[in-house]
Amino acid sequence: MRAFRQEAGEAAPVLPRPLLAEDAGGVELLDYDAAPGLPGAGGAPGSMLLLHGFGGDKGQLRPVGDALCPQDSVAVYPSLRAHGDSHQPAWGYSVLDFAADLHRIGDILPGDLHLVGYSYGGLVAAVSAVTWGASRVRSLVVIDQSFDAHPDLHVADEWAEGSLLRWTYDFGHLPDLLERLGIPVLVLAAAESRNILADERDRLARRDDAFLRLERIQGAHADCHRNTDEITAAMRAFYRDRFEKETP
Repeated sequence: MRAFRQEAGEAAPVLPRPLLAEDAGGVELLDYDAAPGLPGAGGAPGSMLLLHGFGGDKGQLRPVGDALCPQDSVAVYPSLRAHGDSHQPAWGYSVLDFAADLHRIGDILPGDLHLVGYSYGGLVAAVSAVTWGASRVRSLVVIDQSFDAHPDLHVADEWAEGSLLRWTYDFGHLPDLLERLGIPVLVLAAAESRNILADERDRLARRDDAFLRLERIQGAHADCHRNTDEITAAMRAFYRDRFEKETP
């Protein structure tokens, strides 16, 4: 893995081109932004990878990263496939396809990462955390996304394949895997959302320990990601509890 660098006085970090861009002509890679951490940001030590939900783009979680990514670190914001300026294949909208796209640019990402994902991006972040492991992923924050299967919530719209694959398969084992890997998880459930139903909320709440915490945030699924102050306050408390000894 190659590290990013940031030259003195530069407005943004300089990331190397992904190896696939250099060595494999015609490979379509994700569009992404990389932003330097800001002085006084109240996040955890380390860099961040922030993943939007269906219908969003690389700017959707930018306010969260700006508030939390600390100085001398970097926040990376990809536009997932079929979003923003990233490629739009005719098929391939499972969490595994999205995670593979991230894997293709994984060599440019910093070594220690705090993953944050909203909606479908939360599942993509969870699968990426499991595959990359604790040697790279320090923590995971999932914003209003269920791990359970809910086929009845599938909607055959322009994201028909993604909706089917999102709701048909059960990802309920991911919290167990993340715990075994030693990756702490914060799940933020929107109060007016049907994405995380009552029985799953109860199960996640009962797990409250060193590795998984469930918190409520205000709003419906479609707008909860805009509650930047509430989201970042919950994340700061989560990071403080897990990484207090490392925080200056």
